[in-house]
Amino acid sequence: MIEHVLRLYPAAYRRAHGGEIVATFREMIEGEPLSSRVQEGAGLAAHAMRMRLGLGSAAPVAQVLATAYPFALAASAAACGLHLLRWYAGLVASPTPLGMQLGVDLSGAWGVLLVSSLIVFAGAASALAGRWRVGVPCTVAGLLCFAVAAVVSGPAFGDPVVTPAAAALAAAVVLACPPDRRLESTATGWAGMAGAVIALVVVPRAAIDAHAVPGVSTDYGCWPLLVLAATGVVLTWRSGSRGGRELGAMVLASPPVLAQAYTTAWGEAAAVACLAAVLPATAVLALLAGRLGRTRRTFL
Repeated sequence: MIEHVLRLYPAAYRRAHGGEIVATFREMIEGEPLSSRVQEGAGLAAHAMRMRLGLGSAAPVAQVLATAYPFALAASAAACGLHLLRWYAGLVASPTPLGMQLGVDLSGAWGVLLVSSLIVFAGAASALAGRWRVGVPCTVAGLLCFAVAAVVSGPAFGDPVVTPAAAALAAAVVLACPPDRRLESTATGWAGMAGAVIALVVVPRAAIDAHAVPGVSTDYGCWPLLVLAATGVVLTWRSGSRGGRELGAMVLASPPVLAQAYTTAWGEAAAVACLAAVLPATAVLALLAGRLGRTRRTFL
């Protein structure tokens, strides 16, 4: 297996470090069960593809990916959490007996969508808690299963093109972040902010479905996107930068909530206009926040 994985590396890198990679890999998997060997092989293949695409830890884009990584996890978990909430609300409201309704919902593509949503939510939470060796593979596997099931289920579940494409893009962003950069999310407090993003998206929706907040609707789906955009502004203000890296990170992290907003807002002109204005407005706010942050540091 290692010989096939080694071919994924760029030729120059393979000639310079191939022998060391093979020796280290074989030492790591010696006596390990099949699951551990597959996990190590997958990690090595991901590293090879990052090297081939110029996404090594020293690359400038790695800084943007390091910022985007925890929020891509958060956006994926939030979108899947909303899917699970919508399913549960429909289950409770359905007049069909619970056992019969569960049998219908958990069969076929719909069952895969629900299970994969749960896997993504749990995997993202694990990765943000620092257990990324387990959380990242679970999140990526859940997103890819979600994408395939969304294609199979067709228009019955979101958009058969936008929804799976967004899941695949989210998986790519999570995988593209170098492992050593993933540790930055914990060291800098980004993981905590990402957890707050999940809570700010999912908890209000749960409160509305439980009728604890009467007279409020988020059916247009813009709220999760607004939460992510506001997070980019806060990050820019805290860092005092010009906002380019933070805005780029939020754009990379946004596909799951963009797809969710697109599928729920489609057909409503006012909602679509609001959705289209979110990211340009965030760019202006991020620039202002960066200037305010630099001014604050100047006077301190």
